[in-house]
Amino acid sequence: MKYVKIKSGSYNEAMMKLRMEYGEDAIPVSHRYIKEGGLLKTKLLAKNMVELTAAIPERNMKIKPKTAKKGIVDYTVGDSDVLKNTIKAMNKEQDPGSRLSSADKEFNFSNLNNPLSRKPVNSNPDTFSGNRDKTELSSGKINNEVKSSSDYMRFEKEFEEIKNTLKTLLNERTDKQVKRSSEATEENEFVKPYIKILQDNEFDIDERNFIIDKIKNTISADDLKDKYKIEKSLKDMLKSKIITCAPIKKGVKKQVIMFIGPTGVGKTTTLAKLGAIYALREEHKVAFITIDTYRIAATEQLKKYAGIMKIPIHVVNDPVSFKEVIANEKSEIILIDTSGRSHKNELKISEIKNYADSIDYDCEKILCVSANTRKNDLKDIFKSFGKINFDSVIITKVDESSCIGSVVDVAEKFNKPISYFTNGQEVPNDISVADPNKIVDMIISPETEYAGG
Repeated sequence: MKYVKIKSGSYNEAMMKLRMEYGEDAIPVSHRYIKEGGLLKTKLLAKNMVELTAAIPERNMKIKPKTAKKGIVDYTVGDSDVLKNTIKAMNKEQDPGSRLSSADKEFNFSNLNNPLSRKPVNSNPDTFSGNRDKTELSSGKINNEVKSSSDYMRFEKEFEEIKNTLKTLLNERTDKQVKRSSEATEENEFVKPYIKILQDNEFDIDERNFIIDKIKNTISADDLKDKYKIEKSLKDMLKSKIITCAPIKKGVKKQVIMFIGPTGVGKTTTLAKLGAIYALREEHKVAFITIDTYRIAATEQLKKYAGIMKIPIHVVNDPVSFKEVIANEKSEIILIDTSGRSHKNELKISEIKNYADSIDYDCEKILCVSANTRKNDLKDIFKSFGKINFDSVIITKVDESSCIGSVVDVAEKFNKPISYFTNGQEVPNDISVADPNKIVDMIISPETEYAGG
């Protein structure tokens, strides 16, 4: 008994090579997985291989693989040129049937049982004459040849069956992939408009994928072909992201409300709208304070609103005066207008913070942001004004933007509730209490309009 090692790409291939080279009597002992061909003697780009160790009976070791080129094994048996040429003829032909009928080596397997009747090829004519021992030896080798060729043909048949099975499985897999691809394409046709809605509202790609994937997992495959059910699922997803808070109400103590935000977002107009609601509709005692001494036009505008609504107004220039005015003001609700500041100007934002910190009463700080602000700028605005520790958000100029989802998304990420949104310049009508259903409708259908109130 001798032992050999065979390397191949898989265990099945190694077993096939073992049977081809050493016949059915070869006994597989063990196998292990190795790597070969790594770059610069490392495992980088190395191929996964299987090394099969097998035991070979002595009688089979007479037939040894001499060369292996392109998967074809050349066998040499003793010094018999007849068998050597026969196996070479077998290896040369691709079809098993043609190997049996190959005439270029002048060999016919039907004569194997009668070796003396076969004319040797490329051998001495006296090889078999008068030498019984050599004849018997050759006969034994030819019998081994018949066995090897029979095993080889059986392997060819089995290999062909395996190949056909794999081909069938591959075709079935391809058909399934084509079907899934077709279904996915059809599915995307229904989902695509809602992906665009999220994209228009500047939801990040990861956020879009998360929302769409959750919709697909929430509703059935049939419902994914129903746009109304897709839209309902999307609305539910968006509503879960919207944080709102109750409208501002008069408390037991003096209520102080400060409006902060970038320049030009409509803080003064928003303050006037809420002032009109509290003073005229709810009949509370309201007072205005402005610390916006940088924009004379804004101060004059607020004075006009105050005069029309018969609301007292105070213009202050420093935190000390600001604190005194609040302490002496007898109104129930005090609304404070601040100067617009760039979110990049940390010094000016710190000045507003000093005013806010000087207030001895409960103070609600509201950040006003325009709906048409770019999402990246919104993130910076929330971060910069976050130093003032604002409580809620008012989305302004909704009527001037086709998408407000960016504000909703940023507010949710900074965990800040939305209290109101404004959709026009008319005082006091164009302002609404934040409602998740209304906001979602505006995200899905930008043409949706809501009257204030």
